[in-house]
Amino acid sequence: MKTIFNIQNGMVTLLCTAVFAGLTACDADTVEREGGKLPDREPLETTYGMLRSSSAADRTIDVLLTEGGNGFVVRNFYFQQTKPASDKLSIDAWVNAALLDSYTPNDEIERELLPEANYEFLDGNTMDLSPETQCSALKRIRFTATGLAAGEYILPLTVAEKDSPDDSKTLYYNVTVRQPYTDEYALHDGHDLFFVFYINTNDYQPLLAQDYIMRKKLARGTTVAWYDAVGNIINLRTVVLDYDAATGRALLNLGNDMRYVLDHTVKYIRPLQEHGSKVCISLEGGGSGLGFCNLTDEQIADFVAQVKAVIENYELDGINLWDRNAGYGKEGMPAVNTTSYPKLIKAMRESLGSEKLLTLTVYEEPTESFWDTEATGGIAVGDYLDYAWSGYNSNSEAPQLLDPWNDGLEYISSYTQKPIANMPKERYGCINFPIYPANSIELETACEFLIDWVPNYKSNNIIVFDDLRTNLQDNYETVWDVQFALCCTYMDAENRYILGSRSGYSYTFDNYRLGLLPNGIGGYGKWKKDWQ
Repeated sequence: MKTIFNIQNGMVTLLCTAVFAGLTACDADTVEREGGKLPDREPLETTYGMLRSSSAADRTIDVLLTEGGNGFVVRNFYFQQTKPASDKLSIDAWVNAALLDSYTPNDEIERELLPEANYEFLDGNTMDLSPETQCSALKRIRFTATGLAAGEYILPLTVAEKDSPDDSKTLYYNVTVRQPYTDEYALHDGHDLFFVFYINTNDYQPLLAQDYIMRKKLARGTTVAWYDAVGNIINLRTVVLDYDAATGRALLNLGNDMRYVLDHTVKYIRPLQEHGSKVCISLEGGGSGLGFCNLTDEQIADFVAQVKAVIENYELDGINLWDRNAGYGKEGMPAVNTTSYPKLIKAMRESLGSEKLLTLTVYEEPTESFWDTEATGGIAVGDYLDYAWSGYNSNSEAPQLLDPWNDGLEYISSYTQKPIANMPKERYGCINFPIYPANSIELETACEFLIDWVPNYKSNNIIVFDDLRTNLQDNYETVWDVQFALCCTYMDAENRYILGSRSGYSYTFDNYRLGLLPNGIGGYGKWKKDWQ
């Protein structure tokens, strides 16, 4: 299967389920937003309206695009009144260039008018309110950077009369066109170690991966093999499969943090893709009792369609499946079976096509039967995967080596399962390293078995790491980055433990940039999430 893809810049914002169901903006936006109340203009008998957007609490909406990119960003607007309309009302939104002269943004950035060629009203610009309603339906507006130089632009959208400007009836779309990401460090090509990372967006920005920089150098001497950024595949989590008891649907739940990241893909994900990393989302169970192992065919088709919409609309590079935390066995939920998960994998591949990555994390009972095509309903799971790797990465135990093709070796983990049917060993990662706190394990001793396994049995360059972290004042400080590099050293067939210190290499984690805050001062907590 293809694993090298074209990367496009840009982002698409998905509308919420309520909007797809045809509800009005008032139905879809039931949460009161700070600064979003309608003004008390006149006595109650007077009806007053304002132009709003569910993309922001105030009248300013930020849009981020990439210079030269083919992607786009979709935002929305709608009209809301203080009282339901007594008769049918139609009102047109229009771009008033004259407002640019009087606009005084809080950021004091000078902006020029966004050219007409760079925006499009996907649903038209007319908003209708039927009798007895206060809100129109959401109207979408699509922004593109085609032909634009990097810089700052603005689109003043209003429903006010030309000679009677009214801020409450006006939205300002502040459009920033950024230059594509460049880095002084190239992304390592993976010829000796192919890095697979997880990043938990509940805690961190995906851009954390930019500052994972490694040096491979002869243990003795000055020869440097390479000095690069690392992170060939970056799996973002947490995204879960939830269950809607009312409809019986398996629902894709992005969660607030992942939703924010995806709604700001140009900021948080495009730089990683432009640098060469493949950015995927990792799917797992949501604790409802419904998971990958007990879905009906109808639920599979529905769930896969939801996943495909996210991957395509946000231009992500693929999916990682990790069946954990599903909460199987809950009262009223179906029993697990050995065909549901393979069916899901097959359907996911057929839906996403060969140009997207589909990877599997091998973990506990859900993947135990994947070697047996009779148990999986005739589906050879390996036919549909780009990669698979171990999911055993607890930092309360030593690194676990899962090698299904050499399970007779004394140091192979008891967690090891049989080889996945038709899964080439060249695409199976046998170790998923945790990141250890200080004084938790003697890692150098715990990894000694790799001195035998790496030169004699290792069949690929895949190295997987659990959730990445930054520098914090905690019990990982001063240790975690050193141990990270030690794991890399052991996994490289040219390491000093195998070839000796004169001919073998060691890895070093360059922590300088990770410890340099945006203000140019050293400190802790870089790349912690910057949203609420």
